[in-house]
Amino acid sequence: MKQILSITLIVFAFNFSLGQEVYLNVGRNFTTYDYTNTQGDENPNIESSSGNFYEVGYIFPIDNKFKFSTGLTLDQFNATGGNLVNNYSWETDYIGLQGMVRYNLLEFRQGRYNFSPFSVIIKAGMNFNHIIDGIQKINGQTFKLSNENEFKGVFIKPVVGLDLQFLFSNNIAINLGYNLSKNLSFSSKERLNFNNQQLQFGVLMSFN
Repeated sequence: MKQILSITLIVFAFNFSLGQEVYLNVGRNFTTYDYTNTQGDENPNIESSSGNFYEVGYIFPIDNKFKFSTGLTLDQFNATGGNLVNNYSWETDYIGLQGMVRYNLLEFRQGRYNFSPFSVIIKAGMNFNHIIDGIQKINGQTFKLSNENEFKGVFIKPVVGLDLQFLFSNNIAINLGYNLSKNLSFSSKERLNFNNQQLQFGVLMSFN
């Protein structure tokens, strides 16, 4: 997973022109599974859990306020559950492509050169992801999830978020972010949705 991210970051750095930004984000996902079976019944015993998050990509400007970002994401969407008889958990890894429109909401400027070391950014977009690995543990037994209908296929996930960006030097910025997302399920029978909150820490490199 980390090797894929490193290779992708190098490719972005060498293939995109000046005036754009390359970024790397890491963080944690806090996920709740929303599951409905073929009879329309939900499972009230599923509890939220956390997993890692990675993203690499690039940002290019649209105008003075708007930018567009596109990147490769790796997400762990995990959950736990149980009752008096059974204990179970889910651990999944999803790879995705994400596109976001970013709007510079606030800039706090200082100095006679109108320097802006701190910005507040709102963002919205879509993520298209697909499972690459997953297991379910039931009372110590392990089962593969990558071929299960509820988990496989392409998940479409709207994403909204907020970033706080701190300029560290002329071409390096530190980013703290929060994303909220929920995948869309188009199945009329068995449905699984991931309700996800994401905390991010990132580094942006500008090639101006």
